Amino acid sequence: MSGTIVVDEKNFKEKITETGLFCQFDPDNGVLFLDVKQFLTSEDFCEIEEIINPYFQEHGELRGVIVNSRKFPYWKGAQNRQEYIAFAQNNHRKFKKAAFLMSGFFVKIILRIAKGRVHPEIKLFKYNKVENAFDWVLFNILKN
Repeated sequence: MSGTIVVDEKNFKEKITETGLFCQFDPDNGVLFLDVKQFLTSEDFCEIEEIINPYFQEHGELRGVIVNSRKFPYWKGAQNRQEYIAFAQNNHRKFKKAAFLMSGFFVKIILRIAKGRVHPEIKLFKYNKVENAFDWVLFNILKN
């Protein structure tokens, strides 16, 4: 199921994948929101790239990505872990900022390792604090 909706006179592109991943893209601000319910599949990664690549090719970099998940969306098996790593390696330079809205010890370790190794500025927020994450991502837009 996919389409474009208009909210407050803004066009948001939305898609829900077969695994229940909710993707919402704000092309006016270059912000991708992902609401993750379970591990991501290769099909999910393809859907995400399909959403962001046209904007990336036109503008060079997205302002941010916001990942909302109750806990870190672990992978399912070694192949799926490799898909996560490949997706991160291939796409981390496409985002200026990355906000992770989740809790748990593992995500803190992952983000500590990622800081300094990936392009986007990274910040951890509490789960479902979407408005705070959007404010943080958009603040950079207004500042620059």
